[in-house]
Formats: sequence, C-alpha cells, structure tokens
Amino acid sequence: MKITLVTIVTPYRENYKGTTAVQYHLLAHRPKDVEVEIYSFNNNGLPEDKIKEVERELNVKIHLLPLPTWYKLVFALHLLFIRLFLKYPLHHYIAVPKKWVDKIKAVKPDGIWIYGEELSKVTRQFEGYKRIHTLPDSEALYYHRMLGTRFVMNDWKKYWRCAFMYPKFRHMERDFDRDKSIHYHLVGKADAEFLRDMAPGIQAHFIRHPHYDVAPLSGLRHFHSPIRLLIAGQYNLYMKQDADEFVSELLGVDNKTKEGLQSNYQITFLGHGWEQHASDLQKDGWNAQHITFAPNYIEEVTKHDIQLAPISIGTGTKGKVLDALANGLLVIGTPYAMENIAVESEKSCIVYHSTKEAVAAMQDIANNVEKYEAIAEEGRKAVLKYHSRTLVSSQLFDLFR
Repeated sequence: MKITLVTIVTPYRENYKGTTAVQYHLLAHRPKDVEVEIYSFNNNGLPEDKIKEVERELNVKIHLLPLPTWYKLVFALHLLFIRLFLKYPLHHYIAVPKKWVDKIKAVKPDGIWIYGEELSKVTRQFEGYKRIHTLPDSEALYYHRMLGTRFVMNDWKKYWRCAFMYPKFRHMERDFDRDKSIHYHLVGKADAEFLRDMAPGIQAHFIRHPHYDVAPLSGLRHFHSPIRLLIAGQYNLYMKQDADEFVSELLGVDNKTKEGLQSNYQITFLGHGWEQHASDLQKDGWNAQHITFAPNYIEEVTKHDIQLAPISIGTGTKGKVLDALANGLLVIGTPYAMENIAVESEKSCIVYHSTKEAVAAMQDIANNVEKYEAIAEEGRKAVLKYHSRTLVSSQLFDLFR
C-alpha cells in the first residue's frame, strides 16, 4: 500500500518545536506492506541533518513544501494582528502548491494522510482519494474547556485569547469536509465526540495515543529509598494551577506529616520554570532539586519511581504521562492527566481530585511500597498493551484498507 503523508511539521522521534513524535512513532511501527512518502511544510524548522536522519530511520523520502510568501511576510513584518479579521485560524489558509499536488497525484498513492488540524484545505485538495486527517486533538474543545476554568476567567489576557481563538477553531471544525472517503483521527475520546457533535455525520475516530521509547526492563521495578518523585514538563498554563496548589499543600501540612514525607521522598522538577517551587521546598526542609533539561529524557525519567502529573487543563493524551507509565513509574495524576489512557485508578495508576488526596496518596505509598510497586507494574503492562505503537499504527493504516 502506497501512502502519501502531507504534514505541517516534519516527523521526529521526540517532539521538536511541535507535536512531531506521534507521526514518527506511527511511521516507525507501520505495517510492513505500507510504503510512505512525506511532503512537509517543515513549520517546526527541523534541520537538514535531522531530516536525513529521519529518512534513514523511517525508510522514507521527505520532500519539503514551500510555505506561502504571505505567511512568511506575516511573521517577518509582525502582522499577526490580521488574524483579527480571519474567520479561521491562520494555518488553515496554507495549501499545497498546484505543481506539488500534481506530483503527488502522479505517484498514484492509495491514500493521503494529512497531519495537522488546520490543514483542512489540503484535505480538500485531494478529493477522490481515501484520506485520513490526523488532528490529533480538537483545538475547539481545548479553548472551550479553557473558557470554563477559573484561572482563565480571572486573567483577562488569557480569557481574551481563548475567547478570540475558540470561534475560529469552532467554525473551522464545523466546516470540515464530511465526505465519506475522509476519516478524522484523534487521540482523545472527548475530542472525537466534540467534533462529531459540531459536525454531525463526520467520520471521527478515537485511536489511542502510541507510547514512545521504552527503556529495557527486567522484572518488577522497586522503589528507591527515599522514594524518587518526579514532576516533568514545563511550568506553563497546563500545570500552573494544580502544581502551585500541590506545592502549597506540601508547605502547609502539619509538622508530623511533613516530617514523615520529608524523610521518605526526594522531589525532582524536570523542565523550565520550576526554580521557585524547588527553592521554596528546599527552604522548608524538603529534599528537592530542579533539572532544566535532560539530554536523554527517558533515561532521566527511569531514574525515578513516581511521576506526579498536576495537569490543570488540556485535551487528547498527555505524552509525558504515557512515557512514565510505559517505563514502569507509578503515576499520580489529575483526571486530565489520565484522560484517554487505558489505566484505572487504584489498579494501574492513582487519580487524584484535590491536592489533599495527592498528599494522602504519598503517605500511603510510603507505608505500603510493595502494593504501589505492583500498581506501577500494572500501569506499565496496560500501556504497553493498549498503547502499543504497532497496534495503534495498524489501527490507523487499516482505515485506508
């Protein structure tokens, strides 16, 4: 089967200035009979040497598509204000130049895979072909959820941005082509349902997010002493609210509880922006450290026993949570953190609804280490089974058959 991938960002094994890893791992583990040629706008600016690397690793040919002159001028001349006058998001207006459309059609592919929600114009350029349009998340749902959060309602800048962007993505998703030869692929169940509600009759599929690289593991992982707890990812909008509340909870617990937790835990923040949190905990007597960047992310993650995922908002599937679970860490996360992942609280992960619950879980883990080591192992097994890259890739490419 011969497939052409048209993508806004060039695939890479880890996210490189965009959501590039999903494509990479789906391609790396594709069925053996699937031949793929890639046409990329390379909006993530993947360097030439890395592009050659990807071609070798994935056994593909990558052609770079030119971004429109108007698009380059918008950024070069700082004209982003023109978005105020557009019905749809800016990237929606990008299309494949006709000569490249003709080149792709001349190859006579069996199907066209489009990656990037805003490339719905590209989907229409290949009428008559079997098409899969991978979003992978519904941005309209993201902004819809954001508008309902208190930390956005209380910040007029964030509120204005969400109120401005939501209708643009809503209009775009409502206007998606509903031709039965097009399948829309999302990695979130609520995302797919939201899209179907807005565009009745559309073929929107929820397919689980594939896990990424997994470090070799022989047997059950045992927790260190003290237990190593990791908070990974940038300190940004997605984690700010719940992370702030969690650290405040740790700083405010009674002395007896604090003494027990401090003797049993080492806390590591991995990512940019956590300097103040680590400093505040250190001053309060906690064993806390901050690492801004890890050259080998998976290697760093596997040095820990638990990942706390204080995610306040989002859609789709959280890749860093999958990474932790797939590598045998016990994950303690909010409902948003665990959304769309094939795990169950108390059996293969811990879902918490308040910072008090998270701290109580930490106390119970310290007193029942073996129980939670077993839960972590169940989480690892579930993710390796249901988020298998081979399985998910087959489910995706089967839509072309």
